[in-house]
Amino acid sequence: MPLLDLPNELLRDISEYLGSERDINAVAGANRRLYRLLDSYLYRYNVQQSGRSALLWAARHGQEATVQKSLRENANIQATNDDDDTAPLLLAAENGHKQVVKLLLDKGAEINAQSRRYGNALCAASQGDHEAVVKMLLDKGAEVNAQGGCYGNALCAASKGGHEAVVEMLLNKGAEVNAQVGPFGNALQAASQGGHEAVVKLLVAWGAK
Repeated sequence: MPLLDLPNELLRDISEYLGSERDINAVAGANRRLYRLLDSYLYRYNVQQSGRSALLWAARHGQEATVQKSLRENANIQATNDDDDTAPLLLAAENGHKQVVKLLLDKGAEINAQSRRYGNALCAASQGDHEAVVKMLLDKGAEVNAQGGCYGNALCAASKGGHEAVVEMLLNKGAEVNAQVGPFGNALQAASQGGHEAVVKLLVAWGAK
């Protein structure tokens, strides 16, 4: 009997004997019927066997539908990668994916969760000059003076990158202009090292020393 003549229940049973995500994905991609039948199982398999890979990939690349499917199959929203403890929210913030950031926050992602690389999501978004994401995080209660990561804090991250609008946004939300953090010392030193004259002038106007 041809494979596609089998009832759905039996096709699902067969899929459970496939040995890898690649095999399941290959079968699911054969035609529309198999995709509809096996798509949820594929995400469930990823959560059970890989734990987090689909969710982390989707957050990094802004694939909102994939994030939703992974969470629907109970993927751990706080799962981190092996390299630097970066969770999905930080990956989405780092790459400026506003809608994915919103989805993850709405689903309960910890807004101030720390990673070794960037500190928190606000710092990740600030270093990337993602103004819309920075604003959203601040509006939803991100800690503007949280310390951690390779820049020290969000203000230093934005200052080092020369992101004037983000620097001003952070200052308006209470960022401590002379906070001593991270490898740069403070935001003024970070901006100076980056050669960002406009940011230096802005920081000095706010009392940077």
